[in-house]
Amino acid sequence: MTAHRTGRVRATLMAGALALSLGACGVSDALVGLHPAPSESPRSAPLDVEAATAVAARVLGAAEQARSATGPTAKTKRADVLVGDALTLATLVRPATATEAPLTATPEPTVLAMSSGRAWPRAMLVGTLDEATATQYLHVLVSATAEEAYRLVSTAPMLPGATLPALGPVTDGASYLTGASKETIGELTPAAAVTAYASALTVPRPAKVDKRVAVTDAFSGGLLRSAAAQAKALGKLATLGQAHKAAAPTITGFRLADGGAVLFTLLTRTDAITVKAGAKEILLPAEYKKLTGKAKATKAVTLTSLEPVILLVSNTGTVSVIG
Repeated sequence: MTAHRTGRVRATLMAGALALSLGACGVSDALVGLHPAPSESPRSAPLDVEAATAVAARVLGAAEQARSATGPTAKTKRADVLVGDALTLATLVRPATATEAPLTATPEPTVLAMSSGRAWPRAMLVGTLDEATATQYLHVLVSATAEEAYRLVSTAPMLPGATLPALGPVTDGASYLTGASKETIGELTPAAAVTAYASALTVPRPAKVDKRVAVTDAFSGGLLRSAAAQAKALGKLATLGQAHKAAAPTITGFRLADGGAVLFTLLTRTDAITVKAGAKEILLPAEYKKLTGKAKATKAVTLTSLEPVILLVSNTGTVSVIG
């Protein structure tokens, strides 16, 4: 017992003497393994990739379950993990044959970007792949305050063949954008970019179109071709008007490495069919018949639908759709 205690005392004394000796001789901290803590960039991402991936997998898994929840607790379950556009779409009354985008189609989601800095809100951009259809999905997760967990705010499939430009190293962080952001991409704020795209889908086509907006992709071109076909089907008995609008609070996005941006929003589309004077009734085009459940109309018909989109805004301010 005594020998053991003496050994411990000697070790302590020797360590103390060594420390005093090193201090007196002015030996460099580096020689004894002492280094300042690595500096942390205030602009870097708030999580490492491993932690962010775990968060994304948890949120997407919970969102998948919440979207299919039924019963009296379904609303609460959705609100716990969904917010914004994702919550709006999840609460819509859908046809029995409707299918929703899968959220957990891959074993592990891929974190593509995280908002920079340590302040809130914090956001991350996540990708998943539905191997059954070879469709790439993009999701935006947001933690609004220090007290709130990440929730799914937006999700949409990418168009076939579309690509997402580089966002830079994930841990470096990327600027998180909202509809309230005043910084510009080219000459456009996020809200202005979305408004320009929505205006480009107007039917009848305006005399002057914004040349910065491309509508030749499969989604935009499909909408315009469909509207033209519906208008033709109505003939001289009725007119078709189609307008798109996005509310600024629904816009989220991230800056790209080259200064451009990827934006997510939920467009509200309004179709207005007006029966012309002298026409007693009209036969509704097949698309509207399916939605209204009516084959004919004797007066104006207005339909409202929601369309989630992913916009790509170049660093020169041109706007195109990738999802």
